[in-house]
Amino acid sequence: MPTSHRRPANKHSKHKTRRRKTQHQLLRGMLFVFAVLMLCFGLFLWKAALELNAPAEPAVSASEDDFRPVVGDPPYRVAIDAGHGGSDPGARGVVEEKQVTAATAAALLQWLEQDPNYIPLQTRESFDETATPAQRAAAASAQSPQLLLSIHGNSAANGSTASGFECYPAVPGRIWHQESFYFARLLAGGMQSIGAKLRGRGGVRYIYYLENDQKQLVENTYTQVRNERSFTLLEDVDCPAVLSEQCFVTNVEDVERFGSEEGCKAVARIYYEAICAYFGTEPLPLK
Repeated sequence: MPTSHRRPANKHSKHKTRRRKTQHQLLRGMLFVFAVLMLCFGLFLWKAALELNAPAEPAVSASEDDFRPVVGDPPYRVAIDAGHGGSDPGARGVVEEKQVTAATAAALLQWLEQDPNYIPLQTRESFDETATPAQRAAAASAQSPQLLLSIHGNSAANGSTASGFECYPAVPGRIWHQESFYFARLLAGGMQSIGAKLRGRGGVRYIYYLENDQKQLVENTYTQVRNERSFTLLEDVDCPAVLSEQCFVTNVEDVERFGSEEGCKAVARIYYEAICAYFGTEPLPLK
C-alpha cells in the first residue's frame, strides 16, 4: 500500500502566525484603552459644560421658619472691624486689602451713625492704626457689642481667576453660633442680590486653625463641634460675629464691582441692610 507523506511542519510559519495574533491582540487592547479614554474625556467636557452653565447656588435660606435671634430693644450696639490697616496692608493685588476694608467700614459706619436704632462701635480709633486681631477683639469686647462684623478682602495666587463672596460665622458649638450663622445668611443673600458670586455652599463657610497656623476651610453642612479655634474676632468677642470676604483683591472685575470706591459703598449698604434685617429694623432710604 502506498505510504502517505505529511509535509513537515514549518516552524517559521507558526511563529509568524503567533506573532500576528499577538499584534492583533495588542492593537485591540490599545483601541479599547483609547475608546475608554475618549469616553472619559467626553464625560469630563459634559460635566464641565454643565457646571459652566449651571445657575449660581442661592444663599442659604433665612426664611421666617428658621431660627431667629432674640435682640431686645434698640438702640443696638454694633461693632465694625476693618481688617488689617496701618503697617499691615493685608492681601495685595489690584488694590491692597486694607484699602477695601477701610473704605467699606467707613461707609457702613456712616449709615449706622445716621440711624437712631444703632450705636456704631469700632475696634480701633483710626483705620490707619496698626492693631492685631487680639487687640481689636479686646477693644470690641470692652464696648459690649450685640453684633460684630469683621470686613476683609480675599486673595488668590498669581494667575488664578478666583472671585466671589464668602463669609465665616462663629463655628458650631460656640455660644453665639446660631445667631452668627443667621447673620451670615443675611449677608450672603444681600451680596447675591447685587450680583456677587457666592463661593462654597451659599457663601457661608467655616474656618479652623490647625497646627503650624494652617487653616482648614469646611462648608456649612459640616456641623461637627471641634476644639480648634476659628478667626480671633469670632472667638474672643462675646456676641454674634461674622467675618466677611467681600471680594478678591487679586481679581480685576471683582475689585471693580465690590472693591472700588463705588463698589465699597454698594457693599456697605448691603451690610447695613443685613444688620437691619438681623435686628428687625427698617433701613434708612437710599439718597
